[in-house]
Amino acid sequence: MSEVVFVDVAGVTALAVTAMELADGRFVIEAPPPQLSRVLGLFWPDLDRIEVTSR
Repeated sequence: MSEVVFVDVAGVTALAVTAMELADGRFVIEAPPPQLSRVLGLFWPDLDRIEVTSR
């Protein structure tokens, strides 16, 4: 997602729902837009299947 410059709530919801449906494992998202971390923190603060990292 390092090339994405904006993500809205619908996009973050799609990622969160997909992550919650994983049998096991997680997503590691590198250098996403700042909105992603904010929306995840607001709506899914305990979702540990998505890891957000900087470069």
